[in-house]
Amino acid sequence: NRLEETIGECTNIHIAYPTLVFGYLFLIRANREGGAVAWTDVVIDRDDRPVDGIVRFHQALSTMTGRVGIRTDPSRYEAIGMALIDVSQATAGQVVPDFPPATSAIHFDRFFTTIYQRYDERYVVSAPLLAERTRRLAWLPDSPAFDAAPFDDLEYDLRAR
Repeated sequence: NRLEETIGECTNIHIAYPTLVFGYLFLIRANREGGAVAWTDVVIDRDDRPVDGIVRFHQALSTMTGRVGIRTDPSRYEAIGMALIDVSQATAGQVVPDFPPATSAIHFDRFFTTIYQRYDERYVVSAPLLAERTRRLAWLPDSPAFDAAPFDDLEYDLRAR
């Protein structure tokens, strides 16, 4: 059901707003086999590999990304990202490093770079005469919003204007 909803949502949004830069980020709890979870919720097996259902989900999502132009397939997202998030006590909250593979089109590390790139291409942020209408809004690195404690340990570099 999740895949059908994802495709339908993307298609409907792009038909209504063809220039919209649309991404989908999947963060999945990396429940491990043998833990205190139902077998239907297991994502990582006893050999430390993703279960078949997660591999198939990754393959399906990989075919739904890569929309570049506004006249290309409206059922594709500009970017999809996927990450398995460790839930074990020692490493809770960390991204599982081995899946998706680094070469995957939907690897988490590519998600934001791709979204920004598509936005910049689509809204021509470098055209001086259109700058007031197309400039990208960005957070300033010294914004008071980033003084709060949740942002201290993010390991994230803010984009400069």
